[in-house]
This record gives sequence, structure tokens and C-alpha cells, in this order.
Amino acid sequence: MKHSRGTAGTASLRTDAVLPRSSASTLNANGMEGMADLAVRRRPEVLERLTRAEIAIPLLCACGALLFIVNLGGYPLYTKGEPREAVTVFDIVHGGGIILPMRAGVEVPSKPLMMHWLAALASLATGQVNEWTVRLPSAIFAILGLIVCYCYVRRFFDECSALIAALLLGTSCQYLQAGGARVDMILTFFLEVALFHFLAIAEGLSKRTAPLYLAIAGAVLTKGPIGVALPILVAVIWMVLAGRMELWRALKLGRGALIVGAIGGGWYLAAILRGGTAFVNKQLLAENLYRLFARRGINEGHAHYFLYMEGALLAGFMPWSPVAALAVLRCWKQPHKIDARFGYLLVWFLTVLLFYNLPHSKRGVYLLALYPALSAIIAVVLSEPFDFPLLAVERWTGIVARLTGTFFIAAGVSAFIACAMLFYRPAPLAWILALFGILVTELPVALRIAAGEHWLAVVLIPLAAIAAGACMLVSRPSIERIVAGITAGAIAIALAVNLVIEPAIANTLSPKEFAMEAHERAGSRTIYYFGSLDYAFVFYSGRDVKYVS
Repeated sequence: MKHSRGTAGTASLRTDAVLPRSSASTLNANGMEGMADLAVRRRPEVLERLTRAEIAIPLLCACGALLFIVNLGGYPLYTKGEPREAVTVFDIVHGGGIILPMRAGVEVPSKPLMMHWLAALASLATGQVNEWTVRLPSAIFAILGLIVCYCYVRRFFDECSALIAALLLGTSCQYLQAGGARVDMILTFFLEVALFHFLAIAEGLSKRTAPLYLAIAGAVLTKGPIGVALPILVAVIWMVLAGRMELWRALKLGRGALIVGAIGGGWYLAAILRGGTAFVNKQLLAENLYRLFARRGINEGHAHYFLYMEGALLAGFMPWSPVAALAVLRCWKQPHKIDARFGYLLVWFLTVLLFYNLPHSKRGVYLLALYPALSAIIAVVLSEPFDFPLLAVERWTGIVARLTGTFFIAAGVSAFIACAMLFYRPAPLAWILALFGILVTELPVALRIAAGEHWLAVVLIPLAAIAAGACMLVSRPSIERIVAGITAGAIAIALAVNLVIEPAIANTLSPKEFAMEAHERAGSRTIYYFGSLDYAFVFYSGRDVKYVS
């Protein structure tokens, strides 16, 4: 079934729409003219130009570079997750093998190696393994994910919805957070391609099945069986609900099984032969089966209650959760036509959300697989022209614009005040941080150093946030202006985090200096580690370590 709006979205730009007779009969000529103006508001000409592919794709690349590339390697590894992947990359580059390198020389990796292979290639190309090379794959795939979202939503719906969907996706908190040295962003990219391309095949927009199965194979090599389970689950549920079971023939399942089995299954077979039961217990059982079905005596980690994921989604999709509420209100007042394409997005979103509610182990980042669908749903709903005035929607659009505008102005002003206190009155700032439970005394000094290194950004970024907020307050509220304002404000805040805040935290908490000093003192001698393994220490010491119990 073809979507009624067409590929180029021309239906949404019509200026000769006819009002329902029931509405027209109750209005005089002036009222009808005002109604028509509300119902079919022409999009600004500048927006029409921005949504075209020749401008939108470079624009998304520029936004992606600001969000994910700026200062990518400018601060050390300090969390548990990033160094855990980095030590595997280090072992690959330094002769640990490409099939199943031992993490830090003592552990089987907990995930397949797609991300690590890519980071190893970047490290070999630059001549060293460092923060930049281990973070680069996720950053690149984050930008590619925005372009994929734009291109597919443009094919299924229209250019305006496509650009809005990509901007929502790229500036959501969870998507931004996944841009570090972790496997989740690369998994999200492959699942996004697979799930979008399945719909392209189903709608007759593509006859090529290779992109679908190559993407599934890439997802399997990134995070295991979930890479094939989610696409199958979404596809089967949608085919049953839509009555499209005849699609099995178009999918060429035999060819797909061969591609996925040879690429994904081939690595698993080689890893099992090399790692034996230790690999099976770690990657297939502990990281997959036992996370879905809890086993007595096994601590799967990240255990939460059943509806935890809904709260994680609301937080992770910020700053767009209020805009999502606008889309829900819009559908409540004027239900959106659920055709094959829009229905598929709903099935994709709900299937992934419900699936990740089932395991005991729950993390908000698991839901990244539904973010492209959610972003597209919101963009399509809010880009649709009104059939008749929706005063409640108009009112809440204004409220969202004012609230977000006020927030960005407050954030910019607060940043200036914090910088002034940082340089001239650090004691009160330390007291304020202590109120929020931040008791690390070195943090204000680290913040001052980071701010001094990027003094121009410290001036321009708060000004950009204030300008974005002011524009949202003084301009006439509209979805397009809200999206533009929130995007600009989110980019400003992301730059502040990447240039000043996170480097200060990382330099305060990272064991980099201690590990490098230990490396120099130990020389060629073995370094022993007491207790649990600190992956950041292993990475920066530049060698495998030995346990001492």
C-alpha cells in the first residue's frame, strides 16, 4: 500500500485544501479564511530548501560532527564500559588475535568483535590505540544513523518528516550518550538499516535483499543473537497484523540464512572452537540466555522492575519527550491514518519496547533500537497539516516552546554564572556541587582548567543557548521552530559537555596518570592487580596484568 503523502510530501504543502462542510456551514467568510490559514499553514521557504537531500544530508553531517566528533579524543577513559572495550582493541592490535582475543589477557570478551575490529583498524591506520581511535567507530556510525534515518523516512513519507526525524534521533540524550566506545551505537545502526530496509522490500521500493541480511549479519557480529531476533520478531508481527504473509517469497529466506549464517555464524563457530566452554558460558549463556531468563545463583546485573524501561525511555528521549507528548495529543484530537508504513513504525516501536521489558536485566541503552521508529512516528504525525483547527494542540505547542525556550536561556545564564564563580569564587561553587552529592575536591580545579583551554567556546556556547531560547520565546510557536530551537540548544549543551564538563570529570576520575607512572616504574616487570580488574588501569598501563587474590 502506498502512503497517501507520497515521497516528496507534496500533499502536505497544498494551499487549496477544502474544509469539511460541517465546519464551513458554521463560519462566515472571514472565519473560514482564518480557519484555512490554521489548517493549511505553508511551510517557510527556507525549510523547504533545508529538507532537500542535497542540503539536508550535509546539514546532518555537520550536526553529527558537532555532536559526536568534536573533542572525541580530548579526555581519558574513566567509566567501566569504555575501557572494557578499549583493552580488547589493545589486545587485537598487539597480537592477541582477531577471532577471540583475551580481554586484558585474562577474560573472554563479553560481546562479539565488530566494534573492536573497526577500532583496531582505526588504531592501525593512526599508529596507536588511544581514546580517539576506540571512540571513532561509534561516532561515525552515529552520524551514518542520522543519514540512514533521513533517507528511508524520505522514501516512505516526505522530506520534512525525514529531516525532523533525523534531528530528533541525533539529539536525544540516549543516542548522544551511546556515541562513546561501546557496541550499542553500532548495533543500533545495523538494526536501523535492517528494519527500515525490510519495509522498503515490503512496499516494493527495493527488490534487493542483500542490504537486509548484511545488516542483520553486522548486528549479530556486534552484539550477538539479538541482532537477528529483533528484526525477525518485528517482521513477523507486522506481517501477521497486516496480512502480508506472502512477503516470505520476496524475502529470499534461503539466501538470507546463508549470508547471516556464513558471516555471523562463521565467527561464532571459530570463537567456540578457540574459546570452548568458557566462550559459550560467557557470550551465549551469561550475556544472552541468562539475561532473558533469570537463573538461580547467576547475577545478571542491571536488574529492574517490569516497567522500568518506560521511565528510561522518557528520560533517554529528552529533550524531545514533551514534543512526543504533543504528537500524542495531536493523534488524540485528530487520529492519524494508520496505513502500512505508519503501522509498521508502530509495530517496530512497540515490539522492541515490550521485548526489553521481559528480561530481568534492563538498561535504557537497550531501547536505542526503537529510537529511529519513535523519531519517525513523531515527525510524521507533527508534519501532517491540520484538517481543522486544533486549539488544544496550538496551545500546548506554545507551552512547549515557552518552556524549552526558558530552559535554554536559564542554562546559558547559569553557565555564565558558573564560569564566573569558577574563576573568581570557587568556594561557593564547591559548596553547590556538594549539595548535589559531588564531593570530589579536585573537580572545580579540573573544570577551571578545561574552561580555560576552551575559553572561546565557553563564551560562545552559552550565547548560542540563550539565542536559541530567545528565538523560541519571541517567534510564533510552530513545530518547525520548536525543532530548530531545541536542536540548536541541544547541540550547544552537547558541546559544553564534550569540551568542558566531561573532560573535567574524566581527568578527575581516570587512573591514566597513575597507570602510566606505574608502567614507567615497573619497566619490563609484571604488574599484579589485587581484587577486581580496573580496565582503565590495564589500558593505560599498556600491558596485561595478573590477578592477586
